[in-house]
Amino acid sequence: MRRLSEHALELRDATSVFSLLAREMFGVFSVDDVHVVDIAQDGAVGRAQQYNLQPDGSVALGESYVQRLDDHSAAMRAAHSGRALIETDAPGSGEMNAALTERFNAASAMFLPIAVEGESRAVVVMVSHTPRTFSDDEVELIRALANQCAAALAVLEMRTRLQARAEQQTALARAARTINARLDLRSVLETLCREADLAVGSDVAGVYLGDARSGGLAVAAHGFPSDSDWYGHVMAPGEGVAGQVLVSGAAVITNDYHADVAAPVNTALSPLQTAVGVPVSWDGQLKGALSVGFRRMRRVTEEDIVSLQAMADLAAVACSNAEAFERAQIAARTDSLTGLLNHGAVQVRLQDEIQRAQRNGEPLSCLLVDLDDFKPVNDAHGHLVGDQVLQEIAGALVEEFRGYDGIGRFGGDEFVLVLTGMDEEPAQQAAERLRTAVSRTAAANDLAAGVTASVGVARWREPLSASELLDRADRALLLAKRRGKDTTVVATQEIETELARLEWHPGGPSELLADLWDMVSQCDHPHQVLRRLPRLLTSSLDIEECVLVHPELLPPDSEVLARLDGGPIGRSSLAGLQAALDVPALPVRDQPGAHAAIALEHEGELHGLLIIRIEGDTFPLTLLRLVELSAGQAVTALIGQAGGASRSAVGALAAAIDARDNYTHVHSEEVVALAEGVARQLNLSTSEIEQIRDGAMLHDVGKVAIPNEILYKAGPLDPAEWSIMREHPVIGERILTRTPELRSIAKLVRHEHERWDGGGYPDGLAGTDIPIGSRVILACDAYNAMITARPYREPMTTAAARAELEANAGSQFDPDVVAALLEVLAEELARA
Repeated sequence: MRRLSEHALELRDATSVFSLLAREMFGVFSVDDVHVVDIAQDGAVGRAQQYNLQPDGSVALGESYVQRLDDHSAAMRAAHSGRALIETDAPGSGEMNAALTERFNAASAMFLPIAVEGESRAVVVMVSHTPRTFSDDEVELIRALANQCAAALAVLEMRTRLQARAEQQTALARAARTINARLDLRSVLETLCREADLAVGSDVAGVYLGDARSGGLAVAAHGFPSDSDWYGHVMAPGEGVAGQVLVSGAAVITNDYHADVAAPVNTALSPLQTAVGVPVSWDGQLKGALSVGFRRMRRVTEEDIVSLQAMADLAAVACSNAEAFERAQIAARTDSLTGLLNHGAVQVRLQDEIQRAQRNGEPLSCLLVDLDDFKPVNDAHGHLVGDQVLQEIAGALVEEFRGYDGIGRFGGDEFVLVLTGMDEEPAQQAAERLRTAVSRTAAANDLAAGVTASVGVARWREPLSASELLDRADRALLLAKRRGKDTTVVATQEIETELARLEWHPGGPSELLADLWDMVSQCDHPHQVLRRLPRLLTSSLDIEECVLVHPELLPPDSEVLARLDGGPIGRSSLAGLQAALDVPALPVRDQPGAHAAIALEHEGELHGLLIIRIEGDTFPLTLLRLVELSAGQAVTALIGQAGGASRSAVGALAAAIDARDNYTHVHSEEVVALAEGVARQLNLSTSEIEQIRDGAMLHDVGKVAIPNEILYKAGPLDPAEWSIMREHPVIGERILTRTPELRSIAKLVRHEHERWDGGGYPDGLAGTDIPIGSRVILACDAYNAMITARPYREPMTTAAARAELEANAGSQFDPDVVAALLEVLAEELARA
């Protein structure tokens, strides 16, 4: 008694108290086993622990088991009566559990209840393997030991209750500070789980969102590993504690989890013995359940329930606010007409996906879509019909693409798709599916028949930003529209050159390119083109500084060319640009302002790097495109004048003509086709045919140096202007002569305007003194000019143009060439 009294009040948990009691009973009564049945809160079950005496006199834990406290349980009768119960003949007793009697070889047993505050909390069972009786004195001693044990348990319980109350109050205060500071529903629920877990000392805590009809979805927890199969589990109505809470709308407690409730098949929940759940409601509706679990049997007090419900109610206010905030966020990022992402949300989504692509190295592509011929739908049928068509097309896009693809309305009749895990080829295939879906949807609506889609495709590459990626897709889309609509274009470096030709207008990019090619014609050495380019750009554009960086000044293992493969890169500072290019430093002064890099590249070889700076933090995309276009033209001039392959040189200078004069481009292509046909009709050699073809392509190359006011004049030229225009064959010869691979056609270009009768320019040659190639090009050039509309006159009919050729054969034109040209035209007419 003295030992038990001295030590009982120092013990920290019930298991230690029961171990001490068992040791004393082994020492005093010489029994073989001591069992302690811890009675559940509802009295229906007991969790029993066997204690064994060791040879050294210590006590060790033996088996543990669950015992149902039904009418055939001696432990239940002892607990209910509050008195000791002795069974001297255990096997023959009908009052004891026969299975347990046999299992533990019990010959005799005594059952003694331990009560705290008038309620039986446990039953101590002393088991003897041989028959024996217990005297009245032994019974009184056992009762006294049990009372000492009950006193120790009462102190422990009071200490635990006071500590739990303090912890719950602290947890509530902490939860009040943290929960209501959050506007994200998941964060609120995760905080609720953590604070509830800490408040009641549970092993796990979880929140299920749902109702009595659909059950609860496991969404937030504390105490489960992040990869647990608990997350995402659906608790059926009435299943588990949470499922019962959702059905009843009230708190539920169990001390025998797997027997009292329909336990779910979930490995994370299988160790639980005690569980308690409380409802979580906000906005007047039951929205879910908060459930905490213990891997041991634990008495759940009224204070526990009050504390958990207070936390759930506290979180409910935050959940309501979070839901309202989430609805506002959804509304803010959703296009009100189509339900897709809006313009701003697309930008955010694209930034997020770029960051993800940077982390995991997966491809990412962007599709920009514009509906063709959509305006007539609005004009003819009204905007309500147009809106309906947009909604139908948006629905078709949602059905066609993956649920995790970002689909947004970019504005008006434009859509954008962010395709994760896709490089250019599958993205292009996706674009074709998209166009098919749009055409199919439009065809199903009689009022929208004929609506199609043009698509620009751009793949993300390091270090493109979201705006730069969208810009590349936008340029590809613009080219798709210029090519005739209802098509797909993939963004490449060649897009700007083609767009410059298709978008030609006085005062546009061609103004800058005319200045560039004027500069090219004055360069005596190919590399002077690149060295003079920075000065040209700073004088022609709103650029503070432009520096040419030689490739040798870059790190040997630099990946600058790969990073600029998608086009120019602009950043708000030099440091930011260096980081984007992944180079430690650039040989450029670090000054305030936005900086951009443009690669001077041809067929995978880097010829230099342009670094430009402007005032402000952001580079206008239009300015970057102008610089990119100029840089591309400068490199083609460099390649052509440096004596590369003849075809490369022809392509370089043809690009100059394309950029200078849109009429000249189309005109030159048609003249090339006619000239090649005439040369074959005249049975000229293969080398002569090739020279005539190249000469026809470049016969107007000298026009790159003709002033804009003359080249673009809307009416006929006056004598002074004609005098300047007549210089273009000589200028063309000078340009071609400085290009080694093109020298052989320089004379053809110089004499392309000589007449058969000697009345032409610049040298007044006549007859066969004029190179045969020049004679062919002149006739083909004249015919095409006659049938082409110009700003100051209407085109001739083909019949009238052929008659004009015949009338001037022998004066302006070589008669044999005219005869061959008429044969070619007759063959074309027959084929048509």
